[in-house]
Amino acid sequence: MNSALAPVMRLVPVLRNLVRTHRLERASPERLDAERRRLLVRLVRHAQADVPRYRELIAPETAAAFRGPEDLPSLPTLDRAEFHDRAPEELLAAGFTTANTKAGTTSGSSGIPITIRNSEHDLGYLRASYLYDMLASGLRPWDRMAYFRVTPFLRHPLERFGLLRTFHIDTSTTLDDQVEAFLAARPTFLVGFPHVIASVVEELERRGVRYGAARRVLFGGERLTPTARARVLGHLGARCHEVYASVEVFTIARTCRRGALHLRAADVVVELEQDDGSVVPADGTRAAEGEILVTRLHSEAMPLIRYRLGDRVAVGPADCGCGRHTPVVLRVQGRSQDRFRGVDGREFYADFLTYAVQDFAEVSRMQLVQERPGQVTVRVVLAAGSELAGAGVAGAGVAGAGVAEAGTTVTERIAAAVREAVPGFDVRVEAVRSIAPEANGKIRIVKVERAATG
Repeated sequence: MNSALAPVMRLVPVLRNLVRTHRLERASPERLDAERRRLLVRLVRHAQADVPRYRELIAPETAAAFRGPEDLPSLPTLDRAEFHDRAPEELLAAGFTTANTKAGTTSGSSGIPITIRNSEHDLGYLRASYLYDMLASGLRPWDRMAYFRVTPFLRHPLERFGLLRTFHIDTSTTLDDQVEAFLAARPTFLVGFPHVIASVVEELERRGVRYGAARRVLFGGERLTPTARARVLGHLGARCHEVYASVEVFTIARTCRRGALHLRAADVVVELEQDDGSVVPADGTRAAEGEILVTRLHSEAMPLIRYRLGDRVAVGPADCGCGRHTPVVLRVQGRSQDRFRGVDGREFYADFLTYAVQDFAEVSRMQLVQERPGQVTVRVVLAAGSELAGAGVAGAGVAGAGVAEAGTTVTERIAAAVREAVPGFDVRVEAVRSIAPEANGKIRIVKVERAATG
């Protein structure tokens, strides 16, 4: 089980996992349930028997009595601090070391970067998951794929035959370098953070370059406003899909042909911890919302059971008409750490405020920042041709004002809409030329500065 890492990508494990994923994609609820139970029982018993930390957390009799998802509440949750603070040897299964596993390190957008280690077996599943996401999103063997990310993926042997050719667009370089790499690659399939791809499209438009070779775009990692999305897809003439994924647990959900974001129920078990501390399963029988707990069913080297990913998520019933019998993620509300605070000390998840902003067709990008309790600064990049409100600030300090009257600027109307959503808040709207991404390349749409948490 503890085979050494391959110096090049092994195709056989990828293809084997690809066949399995395809077989389960439209499986009946009964078959999915049976598969999840089998994998979950095996995972829990493996973790208790072979992982030092889980031997401390899970009693042998608890693992022996474990029967399925309904027994997960009997197990402890794990958070980022657990993985950040402990030595790898405490979290790796017997037979695995840092020498025969590959590290995957999170971006640290939560403030706690962690490293997950995967075996060759784990990597076969990981690569198959990503490949299936792209195939299900319209990838063809002869497509030229552009990956917008800081580090490139491992090359695969099929490229020598002209199949699934990949091109790395290094998002740590300048925008000019990214555009030149993009044009040189001539991709037909794009994968990356939405705002990065949007920035390249905007630069192409500024240069007067019309790029029409792209067929599909696979967005992941963040949300675009409807205006920005329409601009990207309109320029490229492409169709899009989305994934909800992370370094730790791989793909959690992917959109179907109808645009619904389905949980990958054969690969992960999702629970939602609600505000009162109760936990409900995201099993498709009802709508629920809370902090997401994810169990990755395929994690041989470093098992992840009831892992706190740090996102607040709303999940709906398994009622999509596309043929999949899996729950639908209605929205991902961002990091659970980014909760706004009122002057009375009460905290709330601020994602709902973003909808009050993105409903303005003039808004291309946005970011809501709280610097102190009872205050919010809304930064907006306005679409080309929109009035810039003097490229300045609107609505500062007039807490509790009503809805703006006709004839006011865009920023003033946005300020009024936000004030209506959070009465009593000091709302400031800034029209800016750009919004700086975090070190990981993402734009945090809802962001709390340290001073606001004190």
